[in-house]
Amino acid sequence: MRDVDVVIAGGGPAGCATAAALADLGLSVLLVDAGVDRHKQLSGELLHPAGVRDLRGLGFGDVVDAWKARPVRGFAVVFSSPARTVLLPYGHGATGLSLEHATLTIPLLEAVARRPGVTLLARARVTAVEHNDERGVRLRFSHEGVDQTVRARLLVAADGRASPVRRMLGIAEHFTRISTMLGLTVDSACLPYPDHGHQFVGGPLYALAYAIEPGVARVMVDLPLGSTADTLKERPELLRTLPPALRSEVRRALEQPPAPRMASNDDRLSATVRVGSAVLVGDAASCCHPLTGSGMASCFHDARALQDALRQHPEDVPRALESYERARRPAQRTRVALASALYDACSGQDEGMRALRQGLLHYWEHSPRGASASMALLASEDSRMRVMAREYLCVVGHALVGLRPSRRQPVRLRAAVPLLRSVGPPLRDAVASTVEQMGNWWHRRVRRPVYTLARSGRASPRRAFASS
Repeated sequence: MRDVDVVIAGGGPAGCATAAALADLGLSVLLVDAGVDRHKQLSGELLHPAGVRDLRGLGFGDVVDAWKARPVRGFAVVFSSPARTVLLPYGHGATGLSLEHATLTIPLLEAVARRPGVTLLARARVTAVEHNDERGVRLRFSHEGVDQTVRARLLVAADGRASPVRRMLGIAEHFTRISTMLGLTVDSACLPYPDHGHQFVGGPLYALAYAIEPGVARVMVDLPLGSTADTLKERPELLRTLPPALRSEVRRALEQPPAPRMASNDDRLSATVRVGSAVLVGDAASCCHPLTGSGMASCFHDARALQDALRQHPEDVPRALESYERARRPAQRTRVALASALYDACSGQDEGMRALRQGLLHYWEHSPRGASASMALLASEDSRMRVMAREYLCVVGHALVGLRPSRRQPVRLRAAVPLLRSVGPPLRDAVASTVEQMGNWWHRRVRRPVYTLARSGRASPRRAFASS
């Protein structure tokens, strides 16, 4: 049996960032990676400026500089009806990056394995959490066919949205399967705006596209559940939202090897991100539809938040994990709610969602402040739920103006009623987030001081990392 300060399950972007963050605190880190073939994964490839900043802040600047990444200056949102495009640049001239998932991930894993204090076990996986309380964890893992046991002061689950470790910890989650994503590569010359991420909205199928290397672009097509690549081959009219050149490239790619990559699009929000001395980061804690491109920036933000919490409370792990949960929870609620609302607006085909898209187009075209605020939410620069709710109401207002009666056309109640009904979820999320934050404030400012006074004079059972 070996003892370490931290065990991290998962060597993807979230696990690498967390390993670097905690090793910087002087902790001994055991990084357990299952060794999946990342060249076959359809996963995070677009990195907002906030994510680039966090990576550099974690000491991966040399890795970022060595990437053969493509610059991303914002989003180009292509509406099918009316046929118009809105460019949403990042604020202050910032630039994001996009590159193929394996090209992004493998150098991160190689770099973090060289960090002092980090031990990487490749082709290994956690098989059981035998004990977990406020004093630490004991777990089993398999490495090259040999079972081993390890004790640690902290266990971090960074093993993705399906997270076996989360299930071992007994943490429940809210889970909704949305659709299936089909991903393939095409000639980047067919992209209308090569230095932007593209969103094609309002047609039979939603699609996302961006360059991932010189001359190559990724196209991801959102398919209804139960659909396959054959669906697009048999019904090419579903791709009519795409420009002709891009549509031809997609149809060509469907007929040639390699086979398209497939992934499930899910909404997942864990009931909690901590239990005992275990904590969730990245997609293991929450994930949403990838249309916002915020997954990578979110997992790097989690790593920084956990680092800050442990730096503030180095001798009180449970309190540090509580602080981490409090710091990240509002941002994640906003991220998931934003992706859900935006997906409905981009892909919905009923009268209400068509009216909402018209309101979105009008809002972005006529309100520079509104376009800037929307992009700040999309890019994870602003994570306030009240801002998201306010912006949604503004879009609905613009949509209602477009529905006003005229001599030629009476009020379209079929559109107005579902449009107004769509306001409910964002407002409920905003209220729930506010109530949650008020409860956190009450716990920090009232309950905790009273509890601490009541226990004054008693020895604390919690141990510092140094005594593990």
